[in-house]
Amino acid sequence: MLRVLMRSLCILAVAMLLVSCSREYVDVRKKRVEEINKADSINIAIIWDKRTAKDFLLVEGSTMAADEINSQSGVLGRPVKLKFFYSENDTDELRLAKQIAKDTSLAAVIGHRSSTNAILASVTYEYCGLLYVSPSASNINLTNHNFEYTFRSIPSDHQASKGIAKLMMSQGHIKIAVIDDRTLYGKGVADDVTESLSDLGLNMVVRRFYTLGTTDYKPLCAELLRHDFDAIFLGAILPQAAYFISEARQMGLYQQVYGGHAMDSMALERIGGKAALGTVVATYYNPDRDSPVTKKFISNFEKRYRKPPDTRAALFYDSMNLIIEAMKLSKTAEPAVVASHLRYLTDFQGVTGNFSFNIQGDPVGKESYFKYLGHNGFAPLAAPVESHKDKSVTDGQALLKPIGSPRGEL
Repeated sequence: MLRVLMRSLCILAVAMLLVSCSREYVDVRKKRVEEINKADSINIAIIWDKRTAKDFLLVEGSTMAADEINSQSGVLGRPVKLKFFYSENDTDELRLAKQIAKDTSLAAVIGHRSSTNAILASVTYEYCGLLYVSPSASNINLTNHNFEYTFRSIPSDHQASKGIAKLMMSQGHIKIAVIDDRTLYGKGVADDVTESLSDLGLNMVVRRFYTLGTTDYKPLCAELLRHDFDAIFLGAILPQAAYFISEARQMGLYQQVYGGHAMDSMALERIGGKAALGTVVATYYNPDRDSPVTKKFISNFEKRYRKPPDTRAALFYDSMNLIIEAMKLSKTAEPAVVASHLRYLTDFQGVTGNFSFNIQGDPVGKESYFKYLGHNGFAPLAAPVESHKDKSVTDGQALLKPIGSPRGEL
């Protein structure tokens, strides 16, 4: 954990050095306040990775939130307008973040898929005085630098890892293999889960990794076959996580697979195919949650889009409404004032749970959930998901036999 922390801090320190002590950023902040106060609309940016956008309903969730707000006379008597930005790659994403930060017509920004890009972008947003809410970045280093404008609408990996470890224990898994992909997110969540396993007295039998450039997972799988364990925790992002699972099943690794929230995507099913069935992933959205707010959101979303909302739709919807609620409370759209009200917001009723924030900008007391990939897509995990080698696998149980191609095509 220390090495991930130090690497992240070094990245952040370099980024801060590049943008600090510049008169330009003081002028940008001042101009932003002036433009926001005289603008005819409240402008909010949405940024995401173009390569994975098709696997999420984030556009639908944020658009529906904006339309609902505007149907009730907007906020502060002005309509909400969204500006969407899609990056081609990581370098392009940071370029777009700078473009967004210097657009003084914008009052807030929501997005960034990866923790690495979110952390780096948050530096630019901070110095440009732009309110930033992340619905995806879970690495603890996003919010531990005393930034004024940075928040997230999901728990950190440090919080979520405890739930993952407890779930493994509840399923009777006591010998765990931990794999990560060496990304800031993947290694960070794997380190946190490892620590939580130790706290519960569970045994991490083996700890290995692959890198994002890996195309052949056979050597890693062959090495894992030499160890005795009954479950795998995979700290990794898609699509590589799905490729690994496909090849692991093909190599004869039949143990139950658990993943972090980054694997909560339709891409797991699309890429992993039948080999990914039974995979359990952490999620921050439970469609079966007994809440009028959640039920209304699902009903309205399905009427509008003719399909159920996914986790990103719910998180972007909540992130939009959190910003708007803070604007209503502060009676202004000025980012510094809105941020101060958001930081002390308590018991806001969201689709994904009730929101209260701590001084760092992290939600506290948020519910964490789990779901499994069954034959009919993801479903909330309401009962133990056992490991079986029987070919007559039922929905919700791991498909624990070699199946599919090395890349898991259907």
